[in-house]
Amino acid sequence: MIKYRLECSSGHEFESWFRASADFDSQSLAGEIACPFCGSIDIEKQPMAPSIVTKAAVASRSAGPAAMQSGDSKATLEALRAIKKTVFENTEDVGPRFADEARKMHFGEIEERQIRGSSTLEEARELVDDGVPFGILPALPEDLN
Repeated sequence: MIKYRLECSSGHEFESWFRASADFDSQSLAGEIACPFCGSIDIEKQPMAPSIVTKAAVASRSAGPAAMQSGDSKATLEALRAIKKTVFENTEDVGPRFADEARKMHFGEIEERQIRGSSTLEEARELVDDGVPFGILPALPEDLN
């Protein structure tokens, strides 16, 4: 596993783990990496000092912070599930037509409504360039099965 320090086009910094360097590249090109603060998919790797795990470092870690992080992760996942449920219950699924539908609504070509769907990274970048507001829902573990 490789940990990268990442930064979105709005300057938000965060870290993420990847199985291999190529995984970051492919996920970034597919628009699968989004800033947890603003949802931007324009993400770049930033310089980061290497981290070497030693036996002493592993032994010095206490169960308290790890348990707290696990609890925080569970709470975050539950909050994301609740948000996703609300979005799914209150939007129309337009599937891969998302970018076209969002653009038409933005420019007044069709009546506005709450939609959700999918788009390619290129389509998402074009929406940003056109000033079309949209958000990205993160993939949850159960979505990847």
